[in-house]
Amino acid sequence: MKNKCSLKVVKDGKRLHGTAAILHMTSREGGFDKWLECYSKTVAKQSVKNFLEQQQKPRLKVM
Repeated sequence: MKNKCSLKVVKDGKRLHGTAAILHMTSREGGFDKWLECYSKTVAKQSVKNFLEQQQKPRLKVM
C-alpha cells in the first residue's frame, strides 16, 4: 500500500511519515494547539485576501 500522507520530515537522520511526522512537526512548532491557531490565522488571512481580490475585480461584460 502506498503512503497517503504527503507530510514527511527528517528527525535524527530518520524519515518520518504520516502520524509520526505530524506529531514531530506540531511538537516542534510548540504543540498542536499553537500550530492549529497559527495555521487557522494564516488560512483566514489568505481567504480574506482572496475574497477581497475577487470583490475588487471589475465586472465586465462583452456586448
